[in-house]
Amino acid sequence: SSSSSPAPLRPDGDAAIETDFSSFSVPGCPECKAGIVKPEVVFFGDVVPTSRRQQAASLVASASGLLVAGSSLSTLSAFRLVDAAVQKSIPVAILNIGPTRAEARGL
Repeated sequence: SSSSSPAPLRPDGDAAIETDFSSFSVPGCPECKAGIVKPEVVFFGDVVPTSRRQQAASLVASASGLLVAGSSLSTLSAFRLVDAAVQKSIPVAILNIGPTRAEARGL
């Protein structure tokens, strides 16, 4: 029996996986036949829909505190929410394996 150890973690908490995904096939959309099937999430590098961005900003503005879990805050869309909380003196707690953009900015 072979045992495999977990992949090493990068500083941002992502696993460093050395696997060739070039033969992976992304399923097509069964409805429009033109796009790809994607879950209702925003992937790194994608644009956050305006309505979702506005909703997140509104929730932060009315929050008594902000908890960031498992994010390096590398994307401006995520960091912007933390910055907005700090500007409004809303307490922010960050739980992440590696350093985050917030520490780098002194927040």
